[in-house]
Amino acid sequence: MTGSRVWLEYLPIAVLARMLGLIPRRWALGVGRLAGRIAWIVDSRHREVALANLAAAYGEAMPEKERRRLVGRVFSHFGMVGADCLMMPRMRPGDVERVVDFEGVEHIRKAFLKGKGVFVFSGHFGNWEMVALMQGWLGYPMAMVTRPLDNPLLERLMLRGRCASGNDVIHKRNAVKGILKAIRNGWCVAIVIDQDTRGTESVFVDFFGRKAATTPALALLALKTGAPIVPVFGVPLPDGRYRISYLPEVPVKELAGSLPRDEAVRAITAACTGIIEEQVRAHPECWLWMHRRWKRNPKEEKKA
Repeated sequence: MTGSRVWLEYLPIAVLARMLGLIPRRWALGVGRLAGRIAWIVDSRHREVALANLAAAYGEAMPEKERRRLVGRVFSHFGMVGADCLMMPRMRPGDVERVVDFEGVEHIRKAFLKGKGVFVFSGHFGNWEMVALMQGWLGYPMAMVTRPLDNPLLERLMLRGRCASGNDVIHKRNAVKGILKAIRNGWCVAIVIDQDTRGTESVFVDFFGRKAATTPALALLALKTGAPIVPVFGVPLPDGRYRISYLPEVPVKELAGSLPRDEAVRAITAACTGIIEEQVRAHPECWLWMHRRWKRNPKEEKKA
């Protein structure tokens, strides 16, 4: 990326972030939702991907008219999430009660008491960035596994928000060493597992009744370290806050049983993916339907 393009991308977003910080948060979220609606109108490519995904996931159970309305809500939701992410660097510990409502915190506390570190997982659902920020102030800072943005200035801006509550970031490429170190130190490591993965490392598990290429990293690392896995999701509430819900620990040992490693990894990955599907079915407007989740299938993978 050239230097001029880096600045051309960065400056409007930096100015917008500064402006959003000068107005009440509820107004800023409204600006985000409006921006999402505009994107819904002009971004035909991602709009069509979302519509195709919804048709594949729900079939005739969701009429086309309803799918189109839902896609508009999805764009609005992620516009709002984007606005909130731009405001994260300005948030402080005192904002926790104003911004979130925690549920199921006993699950993350119980997992930490095992003294083996903890894996939390989620998807590109709700506001996963806010979940991470607020967990740091809850007293359980995490290391987030992320792919660096192509624009280094925007990456720096995101890092300010992601690390504001004591969290750290592990870049996705060659992340295993950093993940193992964080777990050994008793930290929490956060991984999102709901996007199409490439190459031989993928495992294919059911997602809305279709095989989806999924990263096995969470299952492999949990088996290697013995660290518990806890699902977490952040769903927006009508008053502008988020409900951050920690769900019961995934029963890794029971799922693995005496299965060979590859089958154990598939069973754990399928169980975690099923939990994400349950959340998406409950709140379909909160998931990133614009991503080509079913880009490949097992037959194509074997031919390759």
